[in-house]
This record gives sequence, structure tokens and C-alpha cells, in this order.
Amino acid sequence: MRILVIHPRMSVFGGGERVAVHSIITALKARHEVLLTGEVFDVPAFEDFFACQGLFKRVQMLTYPSFRPIADRAVLYQRLLYHQWHIREVLPRARDFDLILSTQDVAYLPSATVPIIQYCYFPEYFVHLESRPSSLLWKAYYLPAMLFYRNRIRDIDCLLSTSDFTQGFVRDKWGRESTTLYPPCPIDLYKNTDSQREDLVITVGRVVPEKRMNLFLDLAQRLPKVKFAIIGSVAPDRESYFRRLQEVAPMNVSFLMSPLRKMRNVLAKAKIYVHCARNEHFGISIVEAMAAGCVPVVHDSGGPREIVTDEVGYRWKLLDEAAEMISELIADDGLWRKMSTAAVSRAESFGPETFESALADVIRRYETLLHDEV
Repeated sequence: MRILVIHPRMSVFGGGERVAVHSIITALKARHEVLLTGEVFDVPAFEDFFACQGLFKRVQMLTYPSFRPIADRAVLYQRLLYHQWHIREVLPRARDFDLILSTQDVAYLPSATVPIIQYCYFPEYFVHLESRPSSLLWKAYYLPAMLFYRNRIRDIDCLLSTSDFTQGFVRDKWGRESTTLYPPCPIDLYKNTDSQREDLVITVGRVVPEKRMNLFLDLAQRLPKVKFAIIGSVAPDRESYFRRLQEVAPMNVSFLMSPLRKMRNVLAKAKIYVHCARNEHFGISIVEAMAAGCVPVVHDSGGPREIVTDEVGYRWKLLDEAAEMISELIADDGLWRKMSTAAVSRAESFGPETFESALADVIRRYETLLHDEV
């Protein structure tokens, strides 16, 4: 089959891009022809970051210029219109294709007559609305987007969700059933981290308000004898927020602004991983930390509830609970070792092989249907 992968923003270098990589790998392994459409991106840097050297030499690239907003307002609508326009423009270059595999936002999908497989994340408008649930102004602003997303969803044949939590969102908000397929996590990068552990607590993620890193700083304030570290990245439009965090951070907190895969030595020294985000749709960084032997202490909501069982870590609703959990793990080395071993074992369930095998089964069903039609 000729499979068109739609992923407009490959330059993000996040979990969604890892899904795109392993989706492409899955299709190529089955000897399908793969086409990729999206913005231009730095292919050598991308292949270095995701350790997939030479991948895009085997893919037909259908790229277009990167999005640049023409104004500071209504950026969501500018982006949606921009990508819709350019994807429709490049489709004639793709000629005949048999299947669309969309690994980014639902709203980027063009109208098509071939089957569509969509990997579902929380849409941008929903994340924003969740942070301002009582704002009628924002609800009015996002209403056209909500209607557009709902219309796009109707055209999709197969929906795959990042977690059972996301599956519930798809059902409640869009009235569609979906199948949970946990994203591929690069657990092999973090194996064999047998260095000496320190009383170090880490968190990982983009420095944005929805990650609630201010709560991580509050935890550090309550536990001044324990070292804390934030590993992450800062987008240019979030520099002021980052500086505010630095200004209020207690002395036992360090900031390490670098991709996690380049900070594996820090993971190897840490004992505990804390995740403060509420209603995270999955949490790849949690699995990565577990693979490195860190015991997870996560907010009791969203996808992390499915990752962190009672045997491998703790879930909290109140910050006082989180502080007590961290203190207990620091004080009881036997307990930490037991849960650390269980966390490493649990992380194995989320490796790339599991994702690729399940996605290959889905693609195979459509290949069978296509052959039956012929």
C-alpha cells in the first residue's frame, strides 16, 4: 500500500514525533510505501535526536514552509487554516495513496476518500479550556474550533487513543469509540543505569504552566534537605514564565534545560520522579524515568493513573501527600529498591515493539480490505 502520514509539526521533537517515527517504521517494515506531509524540518537534527538515522531517505517527503503567525491573536485559527491550505496543496503531489495515517492533530486532516487512521491526543483548545473552565469568553472563542474538530472526527475510520483517559475524552466529547494504543517510549535509552543513587528528586517536561512546575518548587520548599532538579525545554514565548520560576525557586532546586535523552546521567543518579501535571493524557517522561529506575510519584489523574500502579510508585491528590511519599522513599532504602525494581519491569510494557506490533495489526486490516476490494 501507499500510506500517507500526516504530521505537520515534526520540528516539535516531542512524544508525538516519536509516534510518527515508529508509525513510519511500522509501515516500512511491512514493505509499504510511505509518504510524509508536513512543514519543512531539520532532518539530520531530527534523526540524531530520535536515533533514527537514514529513516527519511526511505520516505517520500511532501513538505511546505513552516507556519509563521501574521498576528499575535487567534493563533490557533491561523495555524489550522495554514496547515489545511498547504496539506490540500501537496496532496496532488502524493498521487494515489491507499491509506492516511494521521499522527498529530485531528484538525489537520484534509477531506479524503481513502480510509483514515487517527492517533488521538488532547486538542489544543481542550487543554486551554480545562485550565479556564468557567471562562465564557474562551468558550465562545473556541466554539468554531470545537465544531470543526467534531466535523473532522466524523470522517475518520479508526481512532487510536494515547490512553484509556484519552479514550474517555474521545467518547464523551466527540461521541466516537476508539482503541487505546499507548505511545512508544524509548526505554532502551535508560537501561543499565547502575550508578550510585543520590537523594535527588526530578521532574521532566516543557516549561509551561500546564505542567504545574510551581508545585514542584513548593515540594522542594517543604523538603529543604533533599535535592530537586527540573529537566526540560523552554520555548521562546515561555522565557518570562521560566524566569519567574527561577526567581522563586528555593536553593535546593537546579534547572537543567536540555533534552532528557542527553541527561541520562541525571536520571541514573535520581531516586524519585515527580509529575505534577493534572489530567496528562499519557506521560512518556514518567515511563522513561521508571525505565531508569526512578520511583514515580505522580498526580492521581489522567493517563499517569494507568502507568503508575501501587507496586511501582505513588499517586497523590494533595501536595502534603506527595511530600510524605517522597520523605518515606528517601528514608526507607529497602522500600525504594523494591519499588524501583518494579518500576523498571513495568516500563517494559510501554516499549516501541509493543506499539509497532499493535499498529501493524491495524494497518494489516486495511490492507486486507483493499485486497478484497481489488
